[in-house]
Amino acid sequence: MSAQQFRAVTGVAAVGVLSLALSGCAGGAAEPVVATDISAEDSGATLELWVRPGNEAVTDAVVEAYNQAHDNTVSITHVPADQYMTKFAQAAQTNSLPDLLGTDLVLMPQLAMTGELLDLTDLLAESGAAGNLAPAHIQASTHDDRVYGVPYVADTSLYLYNKDLFREAGLDPETPPTTWDGIQEAAAAVSALGDDISGLYVSAGCTGCMSYTLSPLVWAQGVDIVDREGKFEYDTPEVQAALTFLQELSEAGDIPASAKTDTGEGFFAVFASGKVGINFAGGNGVNTSTIGTDPAFDFGLAPIPGPVEGQFATFSGGDALSVAASSDNANEAWHFIEWLTSVETSEDVYFSLPAIPPRVDTVAPSSLGEQFTVPAELVKDGQTYVSLWYNDVVASAQGPWLEMVQSVMFNGVDPAEATRIAQDAADAITE
Repeated sequence: MSAQQFRAVTGVAAVGVLSLALSGCAGGAAEPVVATDISAEDSGATLELWVRPGNEAVTDAVVEAYNQAHDNTVSITHVPADQYMTKFAQAAQTNSLPDLLGTDLVLMPQLAMTGELLDLTDLLAESGAAGNLAPAHIQASTHDDRVYGVPYVADTSLYLYNKDLFREAGLDPETPPTTWDGIQEAAAAVSALGDDISGLYVSAGCTGCMSYTLSPLVWAQGVDIVDREGKFEYDTPEVQAALTFLQELSEAGDIPASAKTDTGEGFFAVFASGKVGINFAGGNGVNTSTIGTDPAFDFGLAPIPGPVEGQFATFSGGDALSVAASSDNANEAWHFIEWLTSVETSEDVYFSLPAIPPRVDTVAPSSLGEQFTVPAELVKDGQTYVSLWYNDVVASAQGPWLEMVQSVMFNGVDPAEATRIAQDAADAITE
């Protein structure tokens, strides 16, 4: 997931579709199609698909592979991220949704409860895909124990580390840190090299970037950040411990002060300069940025750890794919979904791009290298947020998430005080 996509999420106008969701309104679809009526058909129909820009290297390439091999044709419309939810709400009200919808993962909880998406639960069970798909995508696409979306584009958070700087600092470049203490020790050693070299970097002014890379610090401790209702649980020992870890790194001078105002532009670019030891980032960007295409130094990838050896977590991002319940081409749309979620498509299409596949019962070829195989394995344990209020609480630059993290990291606020303030603000939004 790119920094541009992270910033775009913060501009999503979710109020309209949220109102639609909470009202239980099913738009203009008088008799939505149900799964028992569906059978995959390759009849030569033309299917309309909405996707958000920024993931074309996967979304468009997968569609092209499908179109070349089938009579059905999928036609893509790229909907700007900041217009997606409003456009969805408007189309639902006028019964003009496309056949297929590729949706940002964190927005799926809102769409899944609208009644506008086809229930895929039984179809996926019959096809053999159920239980074998990227778990975060299924988690975000599930409402009342029914599944309304499948993985389309997958990414996962991790950390990058500069093996050249590790060597210079006397660290083992083939043994990346696996605990918070290890991260702190490595960051301090790299910072001590001087010459404007930083031990660790995060884009601390980017709400999505920070959520993507820092939420795993909490999850790795075995707890969630939202409850079953999607309300936020910030005032906890685990969140405070994660914030303390970040505060100690910042106060030690191992995170540059410039990180505070980085709204995403430096998400990969700062690490690509060769002046950073450890960078919390995402897997897809490694493959699509200059780090992956023309590395100027040796680097590795590793899971974001917890405080204790053996703990780690990862935030899986990307897009889920759904079928509109009002589609006149539901059989053909399911044909595309069935093909997309097959083992063959994961192995023959996704790995050839390369891109992280929908299926988790596959193994990425070692020939693709660590920069692909590591995130492809991590996504199998991926987590995400399932909350209707993600945009207002986390993605908004005025929300309590960014204020909490920055106040602790850069302003020296006591983590217990910061989590209390953030909890009150989040409760005011979700009540």
